Amino acid sequence: MIQRIRIDDRLLHGQVAFSWKSKLDFNAIVIASDAAANDPMRKQIMKMCCPEGVKLAVRTVEDAAELLKNPRLESMRVFVVCPDPETVKRLLDLIPDRPLVNLGGMASGEGKRLFSRMVYVSDEDVAALDDIDAMGIEIEVQEVPSTTAQSYKHLREKF
Repeated sequence: MIQRIRIDDRLLHGQVAFSWKSKLDFNAIVIASDAAANDPMRKQIMKMCCPEGVKLAVRTVEDAAELLKNPRLESMRVFVVCPDPETVKRLLDLIPDRPLVNLGGMASGEGKRLFSRMVYVSDEDVAALDDIDAMGIEIEVQEVPSTTAQSYKHLREKF
């Protein structure tokens, strides 16, 4: 069962792997990223970041969706990580589950504005998040488990 989908442009790193493991007690991580799935070096680095005893799968969005629909995963606690809101939207269009979406780290860049601490969004990111919200899926904004989660809807009203 999917515990949560996290949006983090760095995908799997120490903060995601260990702080969220303590909070969610997941035993599998699925990275849904077309770019990462096609980058052997990046996949190898993510394997090194994965907590001991946790299964890791790095897949394209379509392959991640097929994996997440596999009945064998129903008994597992799965943490899904995607690089951006559009990827989450694509994934959600392919799976029946409607887990909470956690908006975490998204770096600044050209055409991006500060949405909340450590989260910079483009107009395309906001449009995808609005679409996810319109699906009735709860979106929380939270960098790490030790910080207070904020409602996307509440922050969006002020944005």
